[in-house]
Amino acid sequence: MRQSAFPDLQSATCKEMTYKQSDTVIGYSGLDLSEECYGYNENACFIGDSRAAAQQFMEDSLMGSGDFRIDAVTIEKIMNDFGSSCGEFAMESEAFRRFTAVAAVNGIRFEATPFDGDESLMVVEVEGARYPDED
Repeated sequence: MRQSAFPDLQSATCKEMTYKQSDTVIGYSGLDLSEECYGYNENACFIGDSRAAAQQFMEDSLMGSGDFRIDAVTIEKIMNDFGSSCGEFAMESEAFRRFTAVAAVNGIRFEATPFDGDESLMVVEVEGARYPDED
């Protein structure tokens, strides 16, 4: 049986969890309104350092219609897997720095690797970001 970073996930969904620094904006992600899908870097939901970075990512994206909105991303959204990416996120460097700080105070475990060897974009797999019955 897989061990969870949050033992009480067996009885509660992530939505019922509370997090320290839950109002801290980690980064920004673009939602394509016509596709009802967040912007992806391969299989990872993209989180930019700023609204402008997320907007540029969406404008450069091959997916979608160009009709999108930019949403702020917090630890709660990440733990609720807001982009339905099974807990995998592509974070720009400042977003990753903010994420690691908030993850540390909440005891959230994750694995991170540079995308194509470039540390300006980290692919982060967050433990506990999925519901326990999703495997």
